Amino acid sequence: MDAKHVQNTDRLLDSLRSFDTDESVQGIGVFAAEQTAPNSSEIDPVLRNLSTPVFGGIFPEIIYRGKKFDTGAILFMIEVTPTVSVISGLSDSSSDFSDQLPGKVPTGGTAFIFVDAFASRVEALISRLFNTYGVDCNYLGGGAGSLSMKQQPCLFTNQGLVMDGAVFATVDIETSIGVKHGWQKIDGPFQVTGATDRKIETLDETPAFELYREIISEDIELEINCENFFEMAKRYPFGISRLDGEDIVRDPYEVTNDGGLRCFGEVPEGEFVHVLKGDPDALISAAKAAYTAANIDDSDDVFFFDCISRVLYLEDAFDQELEAVGGNTGPAIGALTLGEIANDGQGHLDYYNKTAVAAVTDDL
Repeated sequence: MDAKHVQNTDRLLDSLRSFDTDESVQGIGVFAAEQTAPNSSEIDPVLRNLSTPVFGGIFPEIIYRGKKFDTGAILFMIEVTPTVSVISGLSDSSSDFSDQLPGKVPTGGTAFIFVDAFASRVEALISRLFNTYGVDCNYLGGGAGSLSMKQQPCLFTNQGLVMDGAVFATVDIETSIGVKHGWQKIDGPFQVTGATDRKIETLDETPAFELYREIISEDIELEINCENFFEMAKRYPFGISRLDGEDIVRDPYEVTNDGGLRCFGEVPEGEFVHVLKGDPDALISAAKAAYTAANIDDSDDVFFFDCISRVLYLEDAFDQELEAVGGNTGPAIGALTLGEIANDGQGHLDYYNKTAVAAVTDDL
């Protein structure tokens, strides 16, 4: 894979223009770190002037050659022309998105999918993708956006930076994917007896925060409240069980005024969930298992998407996770995302939280 890490907006703009004039480059992917990401006024004129299809996102941090960076941007070049679709109105309750998707995807190919993590209907889009294309291709991507929790333009497209949408790029290249999370069950299951979009209202007919606080406080022998919630909750996500696949992890990040819990990703009413707990060694081992499951060999065409909340939990130990997936000889490029999107090799396509996704592709 031909990829490069640039340090600032000027270098990013210059590289986009340069790649656009290279006849061997048929598509451009961009992963930018939010701390130094360009704003719309800086980059939109360049993006709109590109003749080469472009896709990607702005993420809390990015990964390049086995190291994470909170500054700069990664560009990777594709020598096979991608079909890029931009989906708008990802919070629009009246849309099923069908009219914004391509008529077909390359059988056996790869679909990169990046979404605005703060749009309210990400799961509806994921469901539409699976219902439309099934397992005709492998899916790989994640949620873009800022740790400020404020929705803003975060997706690179030929229309400019966009928000409340998604960018869907398909390419006729094979991919092998591994998906693992490593979180362990400590209590449950509890039935979701009330939920609206991404907010869990009640569990077993009890206000969600009340039940969650009781479980967590008992485990850590520390009272959890609205002020310390985010710090505590990063260690204790929810897990939605799947009979023949990896659990779907849901990351609670906010207590609502009515005692509910807002998550990155939907937890539908009627589902049964467990409260999970993190152990650094288990998380690191899971990332290594995902890397191994992707059948990675000596190829440089390796992507790694991991949840930024795993970084917040593991802190300095996250370097061990990067080492477990090959270190500086491992994943060429990737991002620390706000939710991960992939199919797990068992027929599932899901929007995950707190999960490691590794993929190896044929030569891009």
